[in-house]
Amino acid sequence: MIGPLGRLLGVRILLDVQFWFPTWMIFLLEQGYTPMQAAAVDAVFHAVLVLAEVPMGHLMDRIGRKRALLATCALTVLVFAGIGLVSSVWLMAVVWGVWGMLWALASGLDSTYAWELAESRPEELSPSRYLGRTRLAGGLAGVVSLLSAGLLLEVWPPLPYLVTSGLGLIALLVAITVPSVPVPAAHASAASPDSLRSSLRIPAVRTGIMLAAIVLTVGISIRILIQPLGLQMGLGAAAIGVGYGMIAVAVALGGWLATRLAPRRHGRWIVFSIILMALSYVLVALTAHLGQAWLTLVIVLPAGTAAFGLGKTITDIWLIDAVGPRWRATVLSLASAANGLAMVGLRPVIVAAGDAAEHSTAFFGWGVLSGLCGLLCLVLLRRVGPNSSAPKTSARESS
Repeated sequence: MIGPLGRLLGVRILLDVQFWFPTWMIFLLEQGYTPMQAAAVDAVFHAVLVLAEVPMGHLMDRIGRKRALLATCALTVLVFAGIGLVSSVWLMAVVWGVWGMLWALASGLDSTYAWELAESRPEELSPSRYLGRTRLAGGLAGVVSLLSAGLLLEVWPPLPYLVTSGLGLIALLVAITVPSVPVPAAHASAASPDSLRSSLRIPAVRTGIMLAAIVLTVGISIRILIQPLGLQMGLGAAAIGVGYGMIAVAVALGGWLATRLAPRRHGRWIVFSIILMALSYVLVALTAHLGQAWLTLVIVLPAGTAAFGLGKTITDIWLIDAVGPRWRATVLSLASAANGLAMVGLRPVIVAAGDAAEHSTAFFGWGVLSGLCGLLCLVLLRRVGPNSSAPKTSARESS
């Protein structure tokens, strides 16, 4: 019989399929939307995400991880069925807005639920090692779905979204069997501040939120141009899906590697991940300009996304360990909200820059800005000092 950790891992695999990811821009364009309409719909998603992030994170901390997981599965069924079936710009914007609420609810849920469920079963796996396995499992699901996404799109454009909806229904049935993880009152009192305001007074928490927001913004904002860049280089949906499969592998491996690193050096690794992302974007501009489509999608972009997986997982562990169980989801949602707020303004600008010039030029500009963000992280880490910049991790987690 599969135990609780295995069942939660199964839910993670079902929810982490990404049939939609390499095809959503192509899907909207084929449905008759203009690039700016697609960007506007995406902006609605991020606007709702920003508004809902912190309330949903607080709700998750109040209702518990299992109820939040069940709601996430149910909304996945509804949202992706809606994307596949609606036909007007306004209805698509509404569905994208509900998707933003779903994303806000799910933000940080995988990390907190995985960490706390493993924490409640210390005889099986340490929380960081289990989190590493969930990252690899999510990457495996991403590879399979991304490689087949283009084929599904060619069979019938709504099919990637309807398949995702069906898998969400299966995930809901499995999630019902996963145990909840109530936090013992004594442990919560000892490990967590009494209020969110008290949490934000902790230097490691404040620094962690800013670092996490920077990693998310640097790693995610430019992805809106990956599909148009692939089309500009003459690749079809199936070929772009292969590139996204490589990206998923890279993110998963970066996340797994992050759980093997010494916590006392997490700050340095975060800066390294941002600098590596910046370098990859500059190299994307070069290889795309030279017409090296497969080198761009299979080598250069995955190198940058591996760095993103590394930085994202390290900042998750940083915040989970720094704030304790009572406010974990809320604090993680603050970082996601800051990233969402940045992308509401940045993504339309990035799309406009890609339309006005070559998409490779937009990647070069983003690479330069990302490098400056890496320098900003160095400043943040130096200002808090070596004794307060990294949260304390138990000996068991660092072994």
